[in-house]
Amino acid sequence: MKLTVCFIGVVQAAGKMPTRDRVKYVRRRLRHEYEVAREETDPERTAFLLRVAETQLETVEVQAEHLSSILSSPDYHRM
Repeated sequence: MKLTVCFIGVVQAAGKMPTRDRVKYVRRRLRHEYEVAREETDPERTAFLLRVAETQLETVEVQAEHLSSILSSPDYHRM
C-alpha cells in the first residue's frame, strides 16, 4: 500500500516539473527503479527500498517546486 502511494506520488510530482523532458525523465527513472525492485522478497531490503522511495518522493516534490519557481522568474530569461 505504501509503495503504491509513493509510486503515484512521484508520478504526480513529476507532472509538476516545468518541462516535458523533466517530466519524462523522472517518470522513466521511476519505472526503471520499480521494475528493478519488483521481485524483491527480502523484508529488510523492501523496507529499505520503501524508505528510499519516500525520500525520492520528497526530493521530486522539492525539485519540481524549485525548478518551476526558477523558470518562472523573469530574471531567468535575461541570462
